[in-house]
Amino acid sequence: GSKEQGRTLSFWCFAPSLSMRELSSLNVRSIIVTSGTLSPLPSYSLELGLNFAHQLENPHIINSHQIHVGVIGRGVSGKSLSSSYQRRDDPEYVAELGNTLASLARVVPGGLLVFFPSYGVMDRCVERWGGPSTWKGRYSDGGKGFF
Repeated sequence: GSKEQGRTLSFWCFAPSLSMRELSSLNVRSIIVTSGTLSPLPSYSLELGLNFAHQLENPHIINSHQIHVGVIGRGVSGKSLSSSYQRRDDPEYVAELGNTLASLARVVPGGLLVFFPSYGVMDRCVERWGGPSTWKGRYSDGGKGFF
């Protein structure tokens, strides 16, 4: 017969200061933290539980007049662009999203930055649109193409 599987109780610590404190206690000479999204720095220093002797924070390279943030609820043929869990694999949704992005890419100078709900959704869409289906191949053209 089959054995009954027991339950597992897991505890996870999402406080980065505990890990950083452990690193610091090991007398690490340098801790370099880099990211494009660590602003404002004082809150990250507090969250990590470390005082940084040296900090470098640069202004954003994109000016506000170069950005338009928006949500597009309907595609080029009027179909819903909801990326709900139930619709993410719907061929009609994927086609409408692809057609809408292709249409926008023709008229937006300099390109588009598109956010997907997950890498999996992005991979499936790009593959269905005929783009590279692996992470390695995604930037084989140096990042200048559609994908």
